[in-house]
Amino acid sequence: MITLGQSLDNITKLMKKLTKREILRELQKRSGLSQSLLNQIIDSLMEEMKNALDLGEKVKISNFGIFELKKTRPRKGRNLKTGEEVIIPSFKKVQFNLSPSLRRELHNEAGE
Repeated sequence: MITLGQSLDNITKLMKKLTKREILRELQKRSGLSQSLLNQIIDSLMEEMKNALDLGEKVKISNFGIFELKKTRPRKGRNLKTGEEVIIPSFKKVQFNLSPSLRRELHNEAGE
């Protein structure tokens, strides 16, 4: 029998995030480059990706996926406190689509 505490522990383990700091440490181990240099490289990469998305370009990383900026449509919503109907304006959001090769790899590992 699984208790609530055990369930929460399992959920916490599943929801762990890979942080920039962890990526930097792993890249430093693999490459031998300094963390400060790797940090500059990652920051430059992220800045280039943001600029491309801002210009309406897709960012394709082979064997990983495609980042693309999408604009949502305005929609009706409701103020939860007053119940009043409000219009939620359109906004931009980043959409990510897995590459077919990464999708296959993730599905095969999950199926084992």
